[in-house]
Amino acid sequence: MTYWTPVTPISNKLRLVDLLGNDISEEQKCHFRSFENHLIDVYKEGNLIFVYRGESLKDLQKKLFLNHGEYTKPRLYERLFIIGNKARHFFMDRAGSSDRGWLTSINDHSAATFGFIFERIANVLSTPNLEPRIQQSCSSRFLNYFCDSSNREKFIATVEATTQHREQDRLKLRDYYLYFLHVAGSAGVRKETMLVSTSLSAEISEEKFTDKNSKYSLVLYGFIPQPYHNFIVSPWLASEYHRIASEKELPTYQPFGLFPEELEISVKGALFSCFLMGAKQVEEDSFVVNPHIFSTKDFDQASKYGIPVKQDDFMNSVLASGYMRFFYTDLQGNFEQYEISR
Repeated sequence: MTYWTPVTPISNKLRLVDLLGNDISEEQKCHFRSFENHLIDVYKEGNLIFVYRGESLKDLQKKLFLNHGEYTKPRLYERLFIIGNKARHFFMDRAGSSDRGWLTSINDHSAATFGFIFERIANVLSTPNLEPRIQQSCSSRFLNYFCDSSNREKFIATVEATTQHREQDRLKLRDYYLYFLHVAGSAGVRKETMLVSTSLSAEISEEKFTDKNSKYSLVLYGFIPQPYHNFIVSPWLASEYHRIASEKELPTYQPFGLFPEELEISVKGALFSCFLMGAKQVEEDSFVVNPHIFSTKDFDQASKYGIPVKQDDFMNSVLASGYMRFFYTDLQGNFEQYEISR
């Protein structure tokens, strides 16, 4: 199976518009094309990937507006390009550490979390409609291990013993198994997930992950720089995750997960605004450009560390959104989560 996907410049196929839906100026078009061409060149060097996420205007509105009466389409895009598109845990998951002991934060690698992961993997493996997928992606060792409930405590103990004083390894193990559950869908993990689904293919994102019944479908266009394991949890691309599980002699799965044809790239925490190029408005065949690109001068720095996004209005935007929590990253694979008190 190949995971190489051809990249066609956005400006060659879509009308470029601003937050208000108006055509951008010729000067802005020229700047955007130059930026996009630089990213494509870095992509050809193997130093970044392009990712795509199907969305609907309706779902984004729920995430980005606490008070739906404040909604306008330009304001939605403005907010999206400040705070990004975060995982369900930050929007749907109302449980906190006082309500349960597992997956309470982006850095939770507790024994309770690994116990939950074991149980959910067992649930996936016993889901009848996933059986053909399980047979193609899961080895007999993986099946036998997680289908035997007596291995639950052994799993937790092995993780703890082999990652003692190595917090990052323990987090990577959590995310390795969380990817399997995330890709499996509702049988695995839903509202608790810290991962955001994207694909390497714009076509797959549009065909499979936009709401066909929605009048306003979107595809978010983004990019992720190397080293990928700082931002994504996709063992078939960021092999660090699979390697650590193998080194600890824990059961491993086929790195593409249960749906290899979807070319799933799970982004950790959020598709950050600094990695968003813009949003394709499917019905209008237009592309809303991230306005922060126009003030980006150093394309090389942006391709490595993201588009410089003015964060002056970040807290106000988060507080006005539907998110219950948010987090910061140093872009080196470290994250710090905060709860929102309103």
